[in-house]
Amino acid sequence: MNETHDFRRMVAVTKIGDAGLQHTVAAKPQEFAAIAAYLDLAALKSLNGEFKLDRWRGKGVRLTGKFSADVVQTCVVTLEPIETRIEAAFERRFLPAEKIEREPEDDGEIFVDPLAEDPPEPLTHELDLGEILIEELALNLDPYPRKPGVAFAESAPEPKANPFAVLAKLKPKKP
Repeated sequence: MNETHDFRRMVAVTKIGDAGLQHTVAAKPQEFAAIAAYLDLAALKSLNGEFKLDRWRGKGVRLTGKFSADVVQTCVVTLEPIETRIEAAFERRFLPAEKIEREPEDDGEIFVDPLAEDPPEPLTHELDLGEILIEELALNLDPYPRKPGVAFAESAPEPKANPFAVLAKLKPKKP
């Protein structure tokens, strides 16, 4: 995996008014190779996102969006390229760091409720819509892409030799 994707689309939080802010982001063809290398893709052919940013809980931001991407992954069985269209919707919430409720760290254990909403992320003076788009694409990629109809070849395990089989041969047969 490449260390950086250099796909930055910064939006100042101060631009988000009472009516919200609509923003569209698209990767340029010259950015495709760096993003593909970062995500360990064979190729990236398109990446587009639509964002709606609204004020949330006073100083916070609620971001809703959707994206589409055309990617080329490598089949984990045949190593052939697989072209895939990915589309997904997402939501994120941001609050200033001082407004995020922290749980007391008493015993070092962390309880995560998989059905609960994700906690808000820390908010700075800018949001990087490019980074958010890359994260959402990464979350929606198939971790083990396979061409349709291709399956792993499973060989039947060889039966283990029974160590008592030799002793069974020595046992006298009953008449």
